Amino acid sequence: MPEGKCPVCGCKQFYVKNPEDEYDIFEFECKGGKVRFDTDMDASETPAVDESTETFCNDCAWHDKFDKLK
Repeated sequence: MPEGKCPVCGCKQFYVKNPEDEYDIFEFECKGGKVRFDTDMDASETPAVDESTETFCNDCAWHDKFDKLK
């Protein structure tokens, strides 16, 4: 599967909000259909991202469910 891109601006960087603190975000890329969080982030601290997770573009105002990136 190709890299995920924002359907509006083409950016490849996204983020999801922490379900327990909406001001805390987790940035990632979608490579090969898989979520890849920043390398310095502990995998046990990252939220689960599935098809219905609200996902936000890092460059523009686009946001929708994660499955819209595929």
